[in-house]
Amino acid sequence: MALIPTDVGIRMRLPDDGPLQPVARVAGVPADLPDLQPGQVFSARIQEVLPENTYRALVAGKSLTLALPEGANAGDVLELVVIDRSPKAIIARTVPDGTLDAGAYKHTTLSPAAQLIGQLLSEEQGSHTAPLNRGQPLLNAPPTTAGPLAAALQKAVEGSGLFYEAHQAQWIAGKRPLETLLQEPQGKQSEPNAAQLAARARSAAAMDTAAAARTAESLAEEGVRPAETALARNESQTLPAELRPLVHQQLEAAASQRLILHGEAWPGQRIEWEVEEDRQQAAQGSDEPQPWLTTLRLTTPRLGSVEARLRIAGNSLQLNLSTPVGASAADMRDELPALTEALAAAGITLQAAQVRHESE
Repeated sequence: MALIPTDVGIRMRLPDDGPLQPVARVAGVPADLPDLQPGQVFSARIQEVLPENTYRALVAGKSLTLALPEGANAGDVLELVVIDRSPKAIIARTVPDGTLDAGAYKHTTLSPAAQLIGQLLSEEQGSHTAPLNRGQPLLNAPPTTAGPLAAALQKAVEGSGLFYEAHQAQWIAGKRPLETLLQEPQGKQSEPNAAQLAARARSAAAMDTAAAARTAESLAEEGVRPAETALARNESQTLPAELRPLVHQQLEAAASQRLILHGEAWPGQRIEWEVEEDRQQAAQGSDEPQPWLTTLRLTTPRLGSVEARLRIAGNSLQLNLSTPVGASAADMRDELPALTEALAAAGITLQAAQVRHESE
């Protein structure tokens, strides 16, 4: 079995009735495989089933493609042992239950952060969707225009903690106020001098960007830091219980490059929202702006269950709406001209739109 980085786009097939077949020569593969040595046992968590007995899996914090002679399902955790490796591939086989020799792999060591990552990924965390606004409704009542809801969604995602490390980097560069960091879940766990840091940072806000960055550096030298990365700070694997699901969701999002959130837009109005890059289009090397795919699922009082799939590239939009309610599908088709006009007024071109009535 070979482990290959996902961005290479290579698929290998292991026939059931013959030896491995040679594959065509390909462009150079980045040497960024996990540091796994012969004889080392490791775990691979299956994330997605791909064609021809290939699977996307998370191994040592990296999303790789596995070629397996036997079947596996999404969510399975496989125990594998390294047989050999080269700069471009890792050859491994599955380890049958009960055959591991605990003393055979004493050379294998993992850092505390790596051990914590492995522990988090092996834990059952329930839903892999992150709660919007920490489970509270985004708005107190239905809005009359889209503006308030869009602003509330943006604020909820930014403050969810899923992008905390990126926000730390922005703070160090003087591009984000410290107060917003301290409002995120990880920021509320900051220690030991959050109050002192906040006061010093507010003073730095009056300076130019370069001066603010220097102030941040001096604070770090003094040991006064913003809330650190949850994994880095908790080398003793004492990650607070309330942060464990969040860090698990961060790992899932980093591996799958997909963000799934759920919550209430306003009291009683549940939504599920999924956002990801259109990686297929990006792999084709198109010159158009980076496309994004987003899916919104909700149940409204009048239309019932509705799923909206959008593909957004620059100022262009492709839209697919589906509902199991025939009358709702007809109503949405009737409103497409008005939607097209409203989007055009906002500077967005509706390239294609489709409304489907799907039976329950």
